[in-house]
This record gives sequence, structure tokens and C-alpha cells, in this order.
Amino acid sequence: MPLRHRLLGFIAALLIASLLVGSYLKYRQALAKIELEMSSAISVAEHTVRDAVGQIPPGALQFHEVERIVTSFNGDRHVRAEYILQDGSIAIQSRPRLSETPAPHWLLDLLAVSPHTATIAVPDNSARIQLTSDIANEVAEVWDDAKLKLVIIGVFCALVSAMMVISLGRVLKPLKDLSNALQKVGSGDYEVHVDESGPEELAAIYRGFNTMATKLAAAEQRNRQLNEQLNTVQDEERAEIARDLHDEVGPFLFAVDVDAQTIAPLLERAEHGEVLARTQAIRQSVGHMQTHLRSILQRLRPGTLLDLGLAHAADQLAEFWRSRYPGIKFDVACTDESFGGKADEAAYRVLQEGTSNAVRHGKPTNISLSARKLPSGALEVSVTDNGLGIRPAARKGLGLAGMRDRIALLGGTMTVDTGPDGRGVTLRAEFPAPQTLKSASALQREEVEQRL
Repeated sequence: MPLRHRLLGFIAALLIASLLVGSYLKYRQALAKIELEMSSAISVAEHTVRDAVGQIPPGALQFHEVERIVTSFNGDRHVRAEYILQDGSIAIQSRPRLSETPAPHWLLDLLAVSPHTATIAVPDNSARIQLTSDIANEVAEVWDDAKLKLVIIGVFCALVSAMMVISLGRVLKPLKDLSNALQKVGSGDYEVHVDESGPEELAAIYRGFNTMATKLAAAEQRNRQLNEQLNTVQDEERAEIARDLHDEVGPFLFAVDVDAQTIAPLLERAEHGEVLARTQAIRQSVGHMQTHLRSILQRLRPGTLLDLGLAHAADQLAEFWRSRYPGIKFDVACTDESFGGKADEAAYRVLQEGTSNAVRHGKPTNISLSARKLPSGALEVSVTDNGLGIRPAARKGLGLAGMRDRIALLGGTMTVDTGPDGRGVTLRAEFPAPQTLKSASALQREEVEQRL
């Protein structure tokens, strides 16, 4: 059930409960009023009749005097008088006043009270005058008063209901808009926003929703960019591996095939020395291909290298590029301490990506790789080259963005700076201090102790 209907139902129930309580209180008040009016009316009428009967002289004119007393109650609203003879028959009876707006019978039955009576004997006669209370007119007054109050209460309830319907419609409309906006966000539409107006409490909720929607939209956009970056990086890595296999492994495979084809003719001619030379050449080619394939696997899975420490992994990385670019000098100064598997791998990826960018785009003659523990306990990783520098547009490259995201996941930061003259690039990343730091040798000792 909508919140608006619930609130209106609650208010309606409250009004009905108030009406029932008020009706009950009015009922009790009416009973008390009727009881008081009837007892007072009978008391006054009894005193009046007794005084009048006491003044009746004995004789033939007595009946007319009694008739005058009884008929004096004609038109009375609360008391009915009767002259009852000795045999119990009613000789004379007054006619009470009839209400112009009589009460319904159900109300007469509801408010019925025990009738009040009074009997006055007539002197020198066995007859009597009997007074009886009549509640019809009093109930009619209660009915007229109740109808007026019911009209007032009805108008009041109608006005309150109309005001609540209008007020709730205006107050809850922003909540309905917020509900619709939440449904849109749930369906993936993060561009939706709601108006930040209304009461302060609701406005705070609207501001929080808009902030959440903005952050979700930014996160969604960032996820799309990361997916695009990931696909691009994967494509670049595949292309690079394909080039390496084609340029480095392909020629040696061709050489192995040529040498293998020449062995059979050489054996037929019994040129065993030449066969031995060809076999040795094949082994050298295979060894070269094994070395190259091992370096490719190390680039794809640095975990094996990191098992021996970050310093060892950095040395192997420098050796990989040194073998391909002999003209570049590599300076490696990396700590042997472990900062945890994730931090070590992220640090290695920074060294790997920074070195790759420097070699491919900067044309440097010197590259320095550094990983050191700061006095605060944090890990600082840097790659510095003396190449051509970096273009401003290149600062948003996919490789740099991927590294920045990887570092941010670990709570770290990354900066890219060029030299004062616009030449050379320094890529620096800083990771927060881990809870414990252990050297690679210490980790190896612990592993050995556990095995023992």
C-alpha cells in the first residue's frame, strides 16, 4: 500500500476513533441530563399539585377543580398528569407538547431511563392525581443538539481530510519522485537527479541521492574506460608477443628446420663432422628460443620472479631490455624487502610499464630503476630516464591509467614528471606502509623452517 494511503487511513482511523469517543461521552452526558431534567420536573410538578390540591374545597365543585389542575399540564414538555378514579380508570389526562422535530425511535430506546412518577391523593375522595415524566421532548432536544454537532464535526473532518490530502500530495510528491529516481538508478540510469528542495530533512536525502547517482555515474564511466583500457592493453600485449615470436623465434625455427633437413644427406655421405656441427647449431637455436620464451613467460607471470624478491625481479627486467637494447645503460637499486604479494607485484608492474614506456617512446641512453623503503615505512618505486620527455597528451595514456588504477586500489599514489628542460621522465609511485616487512631471505628461511 502506498505511503500516502497509509497516512490517510491512519488519519481517518484517528478521526473515527475521536468521533466514537465523543459520541460515547455525549451519550453519557445526555443520560445524565435527561435524568436530572426528569427528576427536577417531577419534583416541581409534585409540589405544585400538592399545593393546588390542598386548596380544593370539599363539595360538588371538586371535580372541576381537579380537572383544572390536570389540564394545567397541557403543553408541558416533561410531565404528563392523569386523574385516576377509584376503579383505576383515567377520568382526565393532560396533553403534553409534541416536538416539531421528534427524535428517532432508536434514540428514544437508547436514551430511555426509568420514568419518574408522583401520586397525590385528592381529599375526601378515593381518586388520585398521578404525575409521570415524559422524555420525548428532552430526547428531541438532545437529537437537535447532536445533529448540529454532527454537522460541525462532519464539516471539520471534511476540511481536515481535504487539507491532509492536499498537504500529503505536496509533501510526498518529492518522495514519489525519489522512488522513481531510485528505480531508474536500479535499472542502470545513473544520470537521473531529483530537485533538492522541500523540508530540510528531505532536502538532505535528495542531496545524498544526487551525490550517490553522480558517483555511480562516474564509477560506471570509469569501469567502461577500464574495460576499454584492459582490452587495448591485452591487444597490445598480444601484438607484442606475436612480434617477439615472429622476430626472435621464427628465424631460429627456420634455421632449425634447414639444419635438420641437411642432416640426412650428410649422413648418406658419411660427413659425420658436419652432422655434429649441424646438431650443435640446432641445440644453440633451441637454447636461444628457450631463453626467449622464458623471458616472455616471466613478463606474463612475474610471480616466479617475485618469489626471489623485488630486487631480483628488477634485475631480470633490466637484463631483458639490456639484451634487446645494448645501447641503454640500466641502473638498478631496489630493496630486497617484501611489502606483501599484492604490493610487490604492483611495484614490479610499475617498473615494467615505466621501463617499457621509456624504451619505446623516450629513446633514452640511461634508465634508473629504484624501489626503496621510506622512513615512514612506505614503499617508493620510481623509473627515471634521460629520454625525449613526455607529451602532455600522453599523460592520459592507457598504460599510465592502468597503473594509476592498480596503485589506487592499494591506497597508493602515482606521479609523472619531466625534467626542467622538458627532457627525461620520472615515474614515481608510493605505496602505504604494510603492517610487517620481511626481506626475501627471511621469507626463504621461514619457508625452510616450516618444511623442516
